[in-house]
Amino acid sequence: MDLLSRISDSIQGSVAARARVSGQWGVRFSCDFAAGFHVLLKGSCLVQCNTTNQVLQMVPGDIVFFARGYYHELKSDPGANCVDVRDFRADLNMNPPESSRLKQTVPGMTQSQAEDTSFLSGRYVFPVGPLHPLFRALPEYFHIKGADLPLHDPIKGLIQILSQEFAREDASDAILSRITDTLFHYILRHWMLEHDSSSHWAALYADEAVLRAIESMEDRMEYPWTVDSLAGAQGLSRATLARRFKEATGTGPMEYLKQIRMQRAARMLQNGEGNVEHISMRVGYESPFSFSRSFKRFYGLSPREFRASDATQATITRSL
Repeated sequence: MDLLSRISDSIQGSVAARARVSGQWGVRFSCDFAAGFHVLLKGSCLVQCNTTNQVLQMVPGDIVFFARGYYHELKSDPGANCVDVRDFRADLNMNPPESSRLKQTVPGMTQSQAEDTSFLSGRYVFPVGPLHPLFRALPEYFHIKGADLPLHDPIKGLIQILSQEFAREDASDAILSRITDTLFHYILRHWMLEHDSSSHWAALYADEAVLRAIESMEDRMEYPWTVDSLAGAQGLSRATLARRFKEATGTGPMEYLKQIRMQRAARMLQNGEGNVEHISMRVGYESPFSFSRSFKRFYGLSPREFRASDATQATITRSL
């Protein structure tokens, strides 16, 4: 598997909502645990990021992607009141997606506001805890304009398939989830190619020694890696690998290893994959005690507390 597949296999994708709206409308998205995208299928709308107040204008075929942790609003116009997405989804659950509408007619409404707007929203739920080091390179949000994509670009094709599947009466959650996962990879690839001179991803893929070191850690997490052993495998000195690793990823090799071990352990605890002793060995710790101590420093809970707490379910149930 390629590196992107390795480090994103714990991210769960799903379709959050698809609806037609008209009049003056707005939906507020909060994304503590999730990243997400919106694609406009018909009409027009505005996207406002609450942390910067920047407003993006969307037209059909456009996608806007938000990294984890950024609140934003989708709305008809700057003055529209917004409802929380959970309330919006509750309304959708009571009405068929294609017939449900947020509709409010107000004096002075323009013809474009009165017309239908169709959008589809997806979400990607990340594990609890700090983001994978490479995902920190993602910007707060980025806007992919449909008009700028080639005619047969895979992103356009996936959006069409996603929309068609969601509109079916027998729409499959499994199919929707897999399409959304695939779209996530294409969106990231598009961003990396567009920003190939300014991201950790670009620096990483440009340094084969660092890339191989990361692949070694990802593939053999149980091995007692050190900076010396990683450097020696690449024919580099310890200082050279450490410097190049920091330049490419923004973090040191051992800090990177600790973070991916903790994230793998959290996922194993969530999935019930063995007891604490088994998990500690699988992620490269010599004893359950040292593993539990590191895990608690990382997550604020012991492994047993983490497994028993509602926090393990938050990554699955918390939506945009």
